[in-house]
Amino acid sequence: MPSEDQKAKIKFDLANANLQSVSRAQALYLTTLIVYICVVWAKFLTGSSAEQLHFGWLELKMDAVWAVTPVVTMVLTLAVIGTLNATLSAYGAVQGAAVALLEDDFESLFEVDTHKNVIDYLVLLQILPWGKTRKPIDPGHRQTFWLRTHHLIFPILFLLSLGTSWWAIHESFSLTQHLSFFRVFDWICFWIQTLFSVRPMYRWFCRFAGAKESSDCYH
Repeated sequence: MPSEDQKAKIKFDLANANLQSVSRAQALYLTTLIVYICVVWAKFLTGSSAEQLHFGWLELKMDAVWAVTPVVTMVLTLAVIGTLNATLSAYGAVQGAAVALLEDDFESLFEVDTHKNVIDYLVLLQILPWGKTRKPIDPGHRQTFWLRTHHLIFPILFLLSLGTSWWAIHESFSLTQHLSFFRVFDWICFWIQTLFSVRPMYRWFCRFAGAKESSDCYH
C-alpha cells in the first residue's frame, strides 16, 4: 500500500496533469479564435473579400466564409469560455494537492501553468520605463485601477467575436441569397454565443471594477 506521502504525490501529479491539459486546450482555442478573427477582418478591411480564403488545403470564397463565421466564432468562443471555467477548478485542485504535499500553495497560476498563451503575456505588459517588472499574481489580489485594466482583455475579445459574428451575418445576407434555414441557424449561433458570453464578461468587468476577492466573480 502506498504511504500518505505517495498518495499526496499521486494526487498532485494528477491535478497538475489535468491543469496542463486544460491550459494546452485553452492556448489552442484562444489562438485559433484570435487568428480567425484577424484573418477575416484583414480580408474585409483590405478590400480583398472577393478573393478566396485559404485554410490549409481548404479554399473558400468570402461569401462562404461569412456564412460559416457565426458557427466558427460560436464554437471557438464557447471552447475558450469552457477552458476558463475548467482552469479555475483545475487550479483549485492543484492548490489543494500542493498544500497536502508541500504544506504550501502557489502565489499565482502563472507559477504552475507551463502552457501559457498570448493573454498570459499581455497581462504583464507595462508602460512606465522606470517601473519595476511586476510579478504575476492571481486576480483576487487588490490592485490599483491601472493594474486592473488587464481584466478587460477577455471582455474585449468576446465583444470582438460577437461583433464579427454579427457582421458576418450582415455580409452573408447582403452577398448571397441563402435559404431561410441557414439564416435562422446563423442567428441561433449568434444568440447562443451571446448568452454564454454574458457570464464571463460580467465576471471580468466586476474584477476590473475592483470586486473583493470574496466576491462570486472570483469563484
